Amino acid sequence: MNEIKSVALYCRVSTEEQASEGYSISAQLQTLRQYTSLYGWHIAEEYVDEGISGKDIKGRPAMQRLIADIDKEKFQAVLVWKISRLSRNMLDTLVLLDNFEEYDVKFISYSENFDTSSPIGKLVVQLMASIAEMERNTLSENVKLGMTQRAKEGSWNGGVVFGYDSIEKELIFNSQEADIVQLIFNLYAEGKGLKAIANYLNKAGYRTKRRKHFSINGIATILDNPIYNGKIRWLQVENWDKKRRRGKNANPIVVDGKHDAIISDELWNIVQARRQSKSFKQRQSQEPFLLSSILRCPTCGQGMVPSITTHILKDGSKRKHRYYICSVFHNKGSSACKANSIKAYDAEDAVINRITEFLNDSAGFSQTIQSINKDTVQLNVNLKEQLKKIKTELKEANTMQEKYMEAFEQNLFPVSILQERLQKLAKSKNDLEQKKNELSIQLSSSDTKIIPPDVVRHLLEKYVDEFQQSSREKKKQLLQLLLNKISIKHLDGRFRTMDKIELDFDFSEVNLSKTFTLIHILYLESDYSKENSDSKDKMPPYLQIFLPLFMVRFLPINPKPPINLLQQYKSHHLVRKCHFGK
Repeated sequence: MNEIKSVALYCRVSTEEQASEGYSISAQLQTLRQYTSLYGWHIAEEYVDEGISGKDIKGRPAMQRLIADIDKEKFQAVLVWKISRLSRNMLDTLVLLDNFEEYDVKFISYSENFDTSSPIGKLVVQLMASIAEMERNTLSENVKLGMTQRAKEGSWNGGVVFGYDSIEKELIFNSQEADIVQLIFNLYAEGKGLKAIANYLNKAGYRTKRRKHFSINGIATILDNPIYNGKIRWLQVENWDKKRRRGKNANPIVVDGKHDAIISDELWNIVQARRQSKSFKQRQSQEPFLLSSILRCPTCGQGMVPSITTHILKDGSKRKHRYYICSVFHNKGSSACKANSIKAYDAEDAVINRITEFLNDSAGFSQTIQSINKDTVQLNVNLKEQLKKIKTELKEANTMQEKYMEAFEQNLFPVSILQERLQKLAKSKNDLEQKKNELSIQLSSSDTKIIPPDVVRHLLEKYVDEFQQSSREKKKQLLQLLLNKISIKHLDGRFRTMDKIELDFDFSEVNLSKTFTLIHILYLESDYSKENSDSKDKMPPYLQIFLPLFMVRFLPINPKPPINLLQQYKSHHLVRKCHFGK
């Protein structure tokens, strides 16, 4: 280990581990700092994840920063108190160790007294990682078995449920909420629908346990929960974090509970019989709604959802009308928001007409692109100013840390006071380092090149031409790839129309961005593509037109493999948005 000059310290502890092991972050850091002093190593960075589980590396900000810093040659080794601090997941541990080895970064564990600079050290690391994962899995399995046994005995395993208060894992009757549950079941048994019940409750001023409006899904969840009939249901879903909906259990545990029932057997059976008779989804339309998830409600800002109404004419015939309405109104009723309905076909036609008008307005088109370019340059300047300020604050923090250490050596302050101040300073430095890394990543991926207006015009002209010839299914796909959101505004009376249409040009990643996907869809079956159908090695001509917009993301020749295991960062100025309205 003589060749090691600088190290990174990584510390992690969850709330449960803190309680069981009693080894806090501050204690870990103090031990590791003393260890580095013993070998004369310089501490390049301290990465701390406090109160976070070691189940996997996701959701750990400090671990993300450490991964991002591996290839920057900031340190020659990573030092932890114990291998389980790194991760309790064997696969994550091995992937991290592979990344360390790829960049010649050694891994050292203080407690296990080994490092990965030797073959035997690597073997021991793998064995210890396997043991750590086995311990976690064993503990998890024991907890599951205990909770399953409690459920079989009719005991509540904890959690929040409307109608009851959970006190020390026991369900205690909440009279006010229980009355609302009783009302919900009675209304449904009388023939009211889910939306009608939600609307009734919200208008009457009733709220959920978290003081929010009742929704259609919330009402359905209450009606389907056997807990209100005095039952305990357990293992309805298994491993939801991994399997999601595939983890639904067709035969969950349902037993008599130890708590008091709110709903009688008779009322429960009536409601369940009606729920079964209603357990199908009526197909509303074979034609897709093109602007789902893009339109925004002018009142609350939430998304608009499809709605079909049927009118009976004087001759007895039926006519269906297609609308987009506010999703909050749809789910929670008129007390939560207004319908703000807008005719579907009118809205969809207005979008492509507005894009065409935008293209025909040469002056307005050029001004919009110039504005985007100006904003991009200014954003880059702002990022550099922020980064400069943070570096200054970090330098001041390092100076203050040195003064505290000098005070410690001269016994100028009690150790407890100095330790408290150093801990606060370390947290402040950690926050600043995180901000600095985030800004550095944004700047490193920034595109300061000017967007050529003629290239964007070429893309939009091809888009309009292709859109007009496409099926409704393909039109929806094209709109989803180009549009970010559309706002609606009120005109005179009850009439509503489009306000701003925001286009989203994403030039952040070749092969990954949705604009890159859009380009391929527009040109893949056109003459541009067929011209080079016999040449496998040449780049399609249509792609060469747009290549300058993506050039900034190309990797250098023979680059090091990427090590970021987590989400790729996208800076705001790489997602080019332009909006235009009447």
